[in-house]
Amino acid sequence: MNIVVCVKQVPDVPSIRIDTERMTIIREGVQSIINPLDVIALEAALDLRNRHGGKVTAMTMGPPQSEEALREALAFGADEVVLLSDPAFAGADTLATSHVLARAVSRLQPLPDLVLCGTQTIDSDTGHVGPQVAEELNIPQVCNVSEIHLEGPFVVVKQLSEGLIYTLRVSMPALLTVSQDLALPHHIPLADVERAFTEKSVKVLGLTALGLHPDEVGLSGSATRVWRLHKPPPKRKGEVLTGTAYELVDQLIEKLEALSILDEEPGSD
Repeated sequence: MNIVVCVKQVPDVPSIRIDTERMTIIREGVQSIINPLDVIALEAALDLRNRHGGKVTAMTMGPPQSEEALREALAFGADEVVLLSDPAFAGADTLATSHVLARAVSRLQPLPDLVLCGTQTIDSDTGHVGPQVAEELNIPQVCNVSEIHLEGPFVVVKQLSEGLIYTLRVSMPALLTVSQDLALPHHIPLADVERAFTEKSVKVLGLTALGLHPDEVGLSGSATRVWRLHKPPPKRKGEVLTGTAYELVDQLIEKLEALSILDEEPGSD
């Protein structure tokens, strides 16, 4: 059972800043973490490996500092990690990112049985990358998976969609995006963190190694552009009403009438 987990290093939400000229997230000098749903995907992959044998490879596309996220994946228990990094990859949208990830996965020998991703990331929240990687690889996909079981050459999953739980049986190789209900991340011993950062290696692949052309990646290979950003309108402050139950009802009716949500009854004072 060979599993690839696509992870992404994302800015911790309070630290997010925007480059207003390129309309991209500023990642340099910002505190970053592994996308939380990608951690759950990694945890699920490790559980499958521990029960069925095999190997777990964590992979990310990003700038050189993304190596830190991969070393954290090694500390979690990944067998090997791959960093897809090249100045040409900068500014990629989800399509260009998926193209690079899919090319890297397709060059693994043998092709992995499963590719796991978080359903979405906390920085862009699109949910596009997993499905687009599956389309590029031409393999089956199931999104928002909450359970995974293996049955020979098939993977049986449960998927929550629009309030319903579906059980699906899919042939492998396949790609799954996972929900937060799938697993709980385990505690990483300090010794494992130390070994990951001092003893283990990170494989780095760039544009040439992946056989890609500059027009396929980064801003040039992106199908979308962000032209402007708008701050959400400030939330209106609420008003707390006090008094007895009867007084509260009267006050509430007065407020609703003032907002023309309720009409005054004819003949009322």
